[in-house]
Amino acid sequence: MMTNLLLAGGLMAGASVAARPAPAATPPPVPGVPPVLTVKTARALGAGSTVTVRAVVLNGAEMGNIRFVQDTEAGLALYAQPAKLPGFGELQAGDSIQVTGQLKLYNGLLEMDPVASVHKLAGGVPLRAIQVPVADAAAAFSEANESRLLEIKGVKHLLSPVGTPVTTLAGNANYLLDGLPGTLVRVMAASTGPNGLIDAAPPAGETFDVRGVLSQYAPGGTGGYQLLPRLASDLVRGGGLPRLIEEPVPVDVSATGFTVVYSTLNAGDTRVRYGLDAKQLKEIRLDPTPTTRHSLTLSNLIPGTTYYVEVSSRNAAGTETAAPVPFITGNGKRARPGTKN
Repeated sequence: MMTNLLLAGGLMAGASVAARPAPAATPPPVPGVPPVLTVKTARALGAGSTVTVRAVVLNGAEMGNIRFVQDTEAGLALYAQPAKLPGFGELQAGDSIQVTGQLKLYNGLLEMDPVASVHKLAGGVPLRAIQVPVADAAAAFSEANESRLLEIKGVKHLLSPVGTPVTTLAGNANYLLDGLPGTLVRVMAASTGPNGLIDAAPPAGETFDVRGVLSQYAPGGTGGYQLLPRLASDLVRGGGLPRLIEEPVPVDVSATGFTVVYSTLNAGDTRVRYGLDAKQLKEIRLDPTPTTRHSLTLSNLIPGTTYYVEVSSRNAAGTETAAPVPFITGNGKRARPGTKN
């Protein structure tokens, strides 16, 4: 005879039911602390919203009191007085930050102002630019790309708005890419000094690329997009590759070594491979510091011996390598008075 009878609820009397763990409770939001959003989501909330985003800074003090940031989907402008917001003035390109503030529209540009807090999370983050042929540049000057880093490829000239060729750049001045309508380029007054844009000369006699942040100045609220290059290095020659422009030569030659020097068009690291056979260069030396004037000393070499030396340089655009060339160490002998060694 069955001792356990089905109950109305479908369970059998006397049957044990294992207790299941209660689902983890979702922690309640902290009052007054907005969640971290993507830049695209934050932008969609519009002016008047207080938001927190994590993104990478695109520029430093060469643009004055404004910093542009972007993530993988969108960009945003931040505006603050450095004296009133600790850490803001020190932000530079490649800094990863978390920032909280209120969104507002300033002549069409969506920006965070006031910025309530900013925290640097890391530095040296690679910047990703949207690459656009110059023929398509006007179409790329759009709301979807506002506050993002663009790289306009294959530019031949920077012209004034009336079509005059430009030989040197001035602050708070406007230019056009190849004279094309809708491709306004503006140089910021704060981009000064040896690395700044002011008084820099655009490349002549060759095509080049122009990097910059797409901003907007439209009192009426629409149009008015303008590309803001940051430093003279944003006028990119040679496709951004290091491009060797001076062959390697040995200096300070001694019996046991020499210094290899060479130059590149654009900054990159310094790489040297060398050996006794041009086809078997086993020894490698590297200096990771970006530079256009490269110098690296080889030591503990054999006196009076021919070494084959291959130089190269690498940056974010790629690697440029020269063919191996022979260098000879000194013989280590001292010259007698009145004779030549």
